[in-house]
Amino acid sequence: MTLVLALRCRDGIVLASDGQATSEAAGQPTRRPVRKLFDVGGRLAWGAAGCVGLQQTLLNALAEHEAELLDEPPRRWRERLTELVIPVQQQAVRDFVPHPGCLPPDLSCIFCWFDQGRARILSVPRTGSDHQLHDDHAAVGTGDIFADLGMTAVAHLGTAELSLDQAKVVAYKAVADAIDVAAVYLGPPIQMYVVREAGAQRVPTAELEAELAESVESWKSRQRETLGPLAGAGINVRLVAAPLSTRHPEVRQTVSRAPP
Repeated sequence: MTLVLALRCRDGIVLASDGQATSEAAGQPTRRPVRKLFDVGGRLAWGAAGCVGLQQTLLNALAEHEAELLDEPPRRWRERLTELVIPVQQQAVRDFVPHPGCLPPDLSCIFCWFDQGRARILSVPRTGSDHQLHDDHAAVGTGDIFADLGMTAVAHLGTAELSLDQAKVVAYKAVADAIDVAAVYLGPPIQMYVVREAGAQRVPTAELEAELAESVESWKSRQRETLGPLAGAGINVRLVAAPLSTRHPEVRQTVSRAPP
């Protein structure tokens, strides 16, 4: 079980996920850290939610077909990728041995790349056929609702116009918040890729655990500092999206006195 979130910004795409695998043991679910984000030849980044075994099967299929996929023009990648994912999903249902209280294993994915200067985000849900291209963001996994809520909460920032560094902070916070609120299935470590026109690159663990975590805490602190003096002060506060710094996203405020 997983949360994978893709967020388009001004300079590309940020792909982020939690890092916990949950196994249904006979007694109760168990957890362990697992890698959930990958790339294909440094040109395409992807993440998978669902059963680890199906993720491994897809990883092998993508490795086997990597050369021919990358030889295709990116405009055909949607078709080629779904041709690899959906058979894995279908085979999992066919192989499933029914057992009381158990459901067939499932797999959902997000793929991110550039096609003729345009950022592309493709989601393939666990049902396979309803795969979609997204203009702003996409999320898959049991934590998808938390990501959608998180993206709604920051929509006023104009996420499509954020820099890549700013979008990394927004995506990190969305995944971290989902981990904090989820009762089960989501957990650290947070993982991340950035996708530019030049290709896909993994964000180092050191940056995630130090700089990005610090930036998120600074952002929260500035929000508290802004809101505190305004509560009960008898003024109208209008928040306006403003250009954000590369380390510490924030919101510009305009204040006017309430009419008597």
